[in-house]
Amino acid sequence: MKLYIDDLKFSYENGLIFNNDTYKLSSDNITLLLGKNGSGKSTLLRIISGLEKPNSGKITLYDSNNEKVNHAGNISYLGHKLALKEELTTQENIKFWLNFYNTNLLNKEYEELGLDKLSSVMVRKLSAGQKKKLALYRILLSNKTIWLLDEPFSNLDKQTYEYFKELLVSKVDKDRIMIITSHSKLELKNEIIINLDQDK
Repeated sequence: MKLYIDDLKFSYENGLIFNNDTYKLSSDNITLLLGKNGSGKSTLLRIISGLEKPNSGKITLYDSNNEKVNHAGNISYLGHKLALKEELTTQENIKFWLNFYNTNLLNKEYEELGLDKLSSVMVRKLSAGQKKKLALYRILLSNKTIWLLDEPFSNLDKQTYEYFKELLVSKVDKDRIMIITSHSKLELKNEIIINLDQDK
C-alpha cells in the first residue's frame, strides 16, 4: 500500500507547522517520524487520522493494486490519550474492543504483554506502563490498514519495549501502513525515517 500526503499546509495560531510539504509512505516499511516537541509529529498523525483539518493538501491511500482506498475508516490511532475506559476492568475493556472490531482474542500477545495477570484490575488502578500495554493491545486487535502510533514505547519496561519492537516488525505487511513518532531513533528493521526537524 502507498499513502501519499501532497502539498500539506497546516498552521496553529502561534505559527506554521507544515508549508506545502509532501510525503510518500509505503507498507514495505515502518515510517518513523523524528523531531523535537513542536516539530509536527503528533500533528501529522492527527491530520492523517482526521482529528485535525489541514489548511490545504491531499491525503490519498492506494492498495497493492494501485487502486484508491478510502483511508478514513481504516485507521487505528494511539495518541497521548489512550482511549481506555477507566471505570472498567482490563478484561471489560478488551471485551468491548472484541465486540467493536468483531475479532478474536490474541492469546499470545495477551499473555506476552502480561494482560492476563491484570484482567480483573480496574484500569484507573493500572500504572502508566500497564495502561500503555493495554492500549497497544487495542491496536493489535483492530487490525486496521493504517496504524498511527504516537510515542508508543513511552512508559514501557525494557522487556516490553523490546517485545513490542519485534512485534511491530513482524506486522509489516503489504496491506498495512505503520507510522510511529519518537524523539529518538528506534533501530527498527525496515525503518524509514522522516526527520521533521530537518524539514523545517
